[in-house]
Amino acid sequence: MQFIYQKIFRKLFKPRYPRLDWIQVEITSHCNGCCLYCPQHAYRKQWQPRQLSLKAFESMTPAFKKARLVYLQGWGEPFLHPGFFDMVKTAKSAGARVGTTTNGSLLSRPVANQLTTERVDIIGFSLAGITEANDRIRKGTEIDAVKQAVDDLHQAKNRHGVRSPAIHIAYMLLRSNIDEIDRLPAFFADLGVDQVVVSSLSLITRPELTSEAILAETREQWADLTEKVFHIQETAARKGVDMHFQLASPFASLKPCDENVRHALVVGADGNVSPCVMTNIPVKEETMHYFDQTPYPLPHLSFGNISDHPLNEIWHRPDYRRFRRKFATRELPAICQRCYKSRMTKIERETDTPGYGLVPDF
Repeated sequence: MQFIYQKIFRKLFKPRYPRLDWIQVEITSHCNGCCLYCPQHAYRKQWQPRQLSLKAFESMTPAFKKARLVYLQGWGEPFLHPGFFDMVKTAKSAGARVGTTTNGSLLSRPVANQLTTERVDIIGFSLAGITEANDRIRKGTEIDAVKQAVDDLHQAKNRHGVRSPAIHIAYMLLRSNIDEIDRLPAFFADLGVDQVVVSSLSLITRPELTSEAILAETREQWADLTEKVFHIQETAARKGVDMHFQLASPFASLKPCDENVRHALVVGADGNVSPCVMTNIPVKEETMHYFDQTPYPLPHLSFGNISDHPLNEIWHRPDYRRFRRKFATRELPAICQRCYKSRMTKIERETDTPGYGLVPDF
């Protein structure tokens, strides 16, 4: 009898689906690239190639109806998933905006055409250079292929007389490619992109990457870098390019990051629900990352799996609610205190541009 009452109670008073700024869905962790700074490259022996089923994706439809954006991307290349456009249709039918980030290698002219006909809202391209520097750092991808893919998108949009998808760039700024930074405004203006988010490396998988990630070691260097960024932004603005910078500062105090943990979530290709991609890296054994040149176990954090419980129940779990409440204060959860996301500093001119921060920085 008690079980029956509990069942009735849960049915009558089931938790509401939250109104979220975005739901990021890692539809696959397979990738055809080999970026030198990516955890898949560092942890290739422990990596778990996995793919979210269309059935699991469709089970989240009630949550999609309350989300502003469904972003189909995680630690893999989204266009490797054979059900990519079926997922687009599911999320669009629920009323959400839809975006993805790609390395550009699989974005052919037919794919560009379908992206416009299916009304995908945002296409992000990951880059780590605008010359052969990108090809050296992001092995398996080519800057010329990205330029061709962007051109194909522009042509498809023109043929259909539409403005979407907006073309975004997630640009990884490393010490080894910083010499190209002054050329970014002209390059992206010529490419005709809508928005560029320039980030420094936030996950250090090998100690030698520390020198690539931290771009300023003294306050004088940080001041010089900041001044350079302001100049680049002013140049970009004159050329009509919406450019943002979020860089790791060794002098920043701990603060909540831009992953928007209180109003967004990440679903991995295994169905696990996590607060951000940094706590949902698909490795099967304990691995290390480096913070202030000290090794720490790679964090893993899941509050439930969509194969066991719907997203509304997972979102309202007491432990998940306690975790999110930490981000309303300066008392970050322990798992976040050794993450460079907490040291990322926005360096930007005043802007009211919507959507900034929606393209992940890897």
